[in-house]
Amino acid sequence: MSLYKIRVAGLEDILQQDEIDLKELRNFCFYGIPDCSGLRSTCWKLLLGYLGPKRDTWSATLAKKRELYKQFIEEMVIPPGEQNGAACVDHPLSDGPESNWNTFFKDNEVLLQIDKDVRRLCPDISFFQQATEFPSESVVSHNRERKLHVRVAPSTLSSANVERKGLGMTKVGTQITFI
Repeated sequence: MSLYKIRVAGLEDILQQDEIDLKELRNFCFYGIPDCSGLRSTCWKLLLGYLGPKRDTWSATLAKKRELYKQFIEEMVIPPGEQNGAACVDHPLSDGPESNWNTFFKDNEVLLQIDKDVRRLCPDISFFQQATEFPSESVVSHNRERKLHVRVAPSTLSSANVERKGLGMTKVGTQITFI
């Protein structure tokens, strides 16, 4: 049996106990956590105190934490067009400190920097390169909101060279894409 499989089996043995010995788990994880079948996320949840050491409380704790996160999203995410008493006098080119557009563009700059940092953080770990398996339903299902990942996604512009030859004869060249 390979060393990797031995470590996975050892970690599974620790996590199968009814009450997890956090000191034993911490010592085992000190040399790295195998990245398979959710073991790493479970270990992190235990080591950071997100989950308690008793296995029978995990499902209730996760449900409570997800509900708390859902409430947080509902409080913090304001759908466009539903702003409290906002008049339609704000202009996209306004650079005033109270301008919603100014805030939007500054947020975009921060989002772009976060996106770059996350992609550069650990490109070999799939967690940082793919979408989450459990997104917040209230954010994902809301059709009027502009999603954050759409705001930072690179966009492309297509163009073509147009040549005029003679009287009204035009030739459209090949497509060129700019990023």
